[in-house]
Amino acid sequence: MVDSELGELCKRVLCGVLLLGSACFSESDDAPSFGDSAAMTTDEASSGSTGETTGGAAPKGEIRAVHAAAGVGPVDIYVAGETSPRFEALRYADASEWVEVPVGSWVLEFRSAGAAADSVPVHTSAAVSVDDDDRVTAIALGRIDAEDPESAFRVLALLDDWGAPLAGRARARVVHASPDAPTFGVDGVEVDEPLARFGSSEAVGFALDAAGGQRLLLLEDAPTDPSTFTSFTTPPVGEGDEVLLIAAGNLDSVARESDALSVIAVGRDGALGVVRQDPQLFVLHGSRDADFLEVCTGDTELAANFTYGQLQSTRVSPGTYDVSIHNYPSGCGMPVFNTNSTGPLEAGERYLLLVTGEIVPENTGEAGIQVATFTDAFPLDVPQGARLRFVHGASFTQIYVGSVTRGSIAEENVYTEPIGWSVESAEVPLAPGDFLLGIADADASITPPYNPIVTIPYPAVGGARQWVIVAGDPLPEEADGGVDGGFLQALVVDTTTPQWSVAIVDVELPPT
Repeated sequence: MVDSELGELCKRVLCGVLLLGSACFSESDDAPSFGDSAAMTTDEASSGSTGETTGGAAPKGEIRAVHAAAGVGPVDIYVAGETSPRFEALRYADASEWVEVPVGSWVLEFRSAGAAADSVPVHTSAAVSVDDDDRVTAIALGRIDAEDPESAFRVLALLDDWGAPLAGRARARVVHASPDAPTFGVDGVEVDEPLARFGSSEAVGFALDAAGGQRLLLLEDAPTDPSTFTSFTTPPVGEGDEVLLIAAGNLDSVARESDALSVIAVGRDGALGVVRQDPQLFVLHGSRDADFLEVCTGDTELAANFTYGQLQSTRVSPGTYDVSIHNYPSGCGMPVFNTNSTGPLEAGERYLLLVTGEIVPENTGEAGIQVATFTDAFPLDVPQGARLRFVHGASFTQIYVGSVTRGSIAEENVYTEPIGWSVESAEVPLAPGDFLLGIADADASITPPYNPIVTIPYPAVGGARQWVIVAGDPLPEEADGGVDGGFLQALVVDTTTPQWSVAIVDVELPPT
């Protein structure tokens, strides 16, 4: 769109946004907002429109609403002065039907669904301008209770001004509707400029594969070498459709939460669904005898140039992947130590890919190096205590985990069933406090109390969601510098925040 066309667009589709209790301020030309140069008068607001007719059929346009304000419940949307909602019980991630309205400026009032028509609105928009034959999408976004005016609830108006239809493809437009995500670039599609909060890509739209499967990579807005902070894989859409891809929700929420950053896809005829973030993989190097490694799927690196105890993350499209392990640097080439399947990876989920086992097993029964996949399924609403799952990542027989008192693990303090190598336990809740965890050989003793091979000091913190991975080798060769208790360590992976962390905890030998 040329500058003169943008200027005319801003004259008709207004460029101010009214915040709760604040004045209008300018937005980008590509993303005009409801409101014009002056607020409506009392008389205009009571009638709902400032449009006039000059005889014959009154000129009309169309308007629809999209609810893209995560954390805000269903809303009824009224035209100011009317006693019945134009859009009723609109839920998050939903879009209304198109409604024909006379040409003019319209003030929208938002009330909780079912609230009385004469109750105080939770938000009153600036005036919405609708010209003859216009189609305007009114997107509700932001936070009702925001302390920062930059993320406050508002309405963003987008005028349909799509480019010519594309044979066999759709057109799409990206909208930044997240109240806490930074300005971001979009890779994988034809979006040239970074999108500021509550901004939009060009109105004409870009080509979108109707079959789906296109990756949208959101890049941090950095002058050089911007990195991807999340990604989405587009769903199938109709050929010739015109699709708004609205990045809404909170970046600081875990991707599987209902208010997390996601893409609301809205086609010409209504909502197409919510696209969750691509599966996030956290690859942990837990192989004690391996040096720097490279983990790949095909010729794509998932993690590289990392060594024991280090964690790297990446994203892939939903699906099942064969994951191979290589020495670094190999460029995902030969030799390949092993290849394992991840199993199905789903959008909105996070996964731990643990590199475990040994490149050169030294004792009978020790396992070769491989990748074991675990799903983050910790409950998100239990702040009272810590939630743990124990993973057997050491080259050893089955183990028990429990709490040590007076040098042993009593029956009432055994937390797990016997855990086989590369397997995780059921979830274990722990009250906040300091614990001495014990690792016992499940094959050496059939009945409790169990004598621990090693112990691990563990401070349980309320709200923590962690894997405790028993890693290393309890019976290393003497040439490796082994001592009683071997190389056993605990790798504690904390999943409490969107970006995980890992800590290496040295074990202690029990008193003899």
